Amino acid sequence: MSAFQKLVQKFLFEQNRISVADVVRLLVTLGYKEKKNPGSHRVFHKKGSPVIPIPTISGRYLKKKYITLLVKNLELERYVEEG
Repeated sequence: MSAFQKLVQKFLFEQNRISVADVVRLLVTLGYKEKKNPGSHRVFHKKGSPVIPIPTISGRYLKKKYITLLVKNLELERYVEEG
């Protein structure tokens, strides 16, 4: 199992333990680029895809609702099915 597949499984099955660094790693692997933005969110862009803002939270992990939205919008389930 590759590191990418392990990361996807973490997003699917360990949603209470996702950090901002995990989200950044996933998005960069999927081809998103971070656009410099002063403020409380990190914003990622990819041509032909919707913009993804990620709040930079002072706590350690992101809230589950943000992770659920990422899983749905990025269709991460298909990466597990494809193996």
